[in-house]
Amino acid sequence: QLFETLTEDIENYLLNTPFAADIGDLSISIDCRIIFETVSHRGSQNTINAQAIFSNKLDQYFYAKAIQFPYDRGRKMYFTTTFEPLTSFLDYYAFMFIGTEMDTYEYMGGTNFLNRAIELADLGKDSDWSSGWDDRWKKSRKLKNNEYLRSMRFNYFAAMDALSAEKVDINIVKTSMNAFYEDFITLDKKIGSDKETLHFLKAYHNNIAELLSALEMVNTLNLLIFYDHDHKEVYESYLKN
Repeated sequence: QLFETLTEDIENYLLNTPFAADIGDLSISIDCRIIFETVSHRGSQNTINAQAIFSNKLDQYFYAKAIQFPYDRGRKMYFTTTFEPLTSFLDYYAFMFIGTEMDTYEYMGGTNFLNRAIELADLGKDSDWSSGWDDRWKKSRKLKNNEYLRSMRFNYFAAMDALSAEKVDINIVKTSMNAFYEDFITLDKKIGSDKETLHFLKAYHNNIAELLSALEMVNTLNLLIFYDHDHKEVYESYLKN
């Protein structure tokens, strides 16, 4: 009974809040699963402890642990610039998804949104509801600062856009995938195995391998075999073609 309207309220909040009012034609599918652990009562206030998983069912996957927020049945949610435990939690992940999505349209195009996620996490760390916000602060900073992966994603999508154009400019495709390779080398040297990079490769490894094979970028395929061992057979199959 306590959570009777919560699912609908969260859906309505995410769909109707102008997180990126100045950006048109942006559509992101988000799967949100909240696992409630405990409900504690203190006076007239209910405190919820939970965990959550957010995913776009492609390359973005966020696990949120140690979620804590006050909640009453039918409590309305409103977008605000001040910290509010539940809506700020939803805002944080909305900005994370928008930031990574905007990185595919424009080089480092999601920086402003990732900064907003970091700022929210800062507020959360200093609030009375600080549980889990330090981890979220680290996560958003890590994602923003991994400019090699962000550049790889941009250049991959730039190459795919060029291929789908009415008149294909193969020079754009080659330049983009060469930049992809250079960033990948640097990421491997400076960061090594990276969970977000592996999520990205898991989502797009078949298309990436096919494109690299067509461009005869053997070095990149060999690096992928070493880095993304789960899809080694796919990369090897394109090396044989």
